[in-house]
Amino acid sequence: MKAKSKRSRKVGQQAEQHIHLRIICISPPNPKDSGSSFGIQDNSTTKEWVIHNGKSLPNGDVQFECECRVRQNQASGEPNFLGPFVHGATADRFLYLSWRPKDWRPGGPEVPRWVCLRRMKIRLGLISWPQIEHASRDNGVLEIKVAGTGPSGPFGEVGLGGEGWTVKTV
Repeated sequence: MKAKSKRSRKVGQQAEQHIHLRIICISPPNPKDSGSSFGIQDNSTTKEWVIHNGKSLPNGDVQFECECRVRQNQASGEPNFLGPFVHGATADRFLYLSWRPKDWRPGGPEVPRWVCLRRMKIRLGLISWPQIEHASRDNGVLEIKVAGTGPSGPFGEVGLGGEGWTVKTV
């Protein structure tokens, strides 16, 4: 992903910042084994449920990157994440990593239950203002490692690897 300048624009009394996020999914199931697609879900096209493929790493992990806007939540003062990859209510924002049948589309024919859509929620509420400011100031990326599978397979809340969200400088 190309590094873009960290623009800020005033929104009322607050500055809106652009930050880069990176998710490393550790040892996810190979989507080819189940005839599925696997990627980060784009919220800007919910009618189509578009998912964007990640970058396969040599060790079998998969890396996803996206850019988000962030500004202060007027009510709580906490970061409010915005953009085409952000899902959820203002107080509970997250990203989705999604698996789905390769040719499935909303409203399309029924698919066998074993290839149903599966999604992992990657919570953004764990990201602090100091991390956002550090990443923005130093042209960094906020990165998190998540387990590719859990007790129920690749869906639901995910276990965080390492220290949660960390700032990596580019």
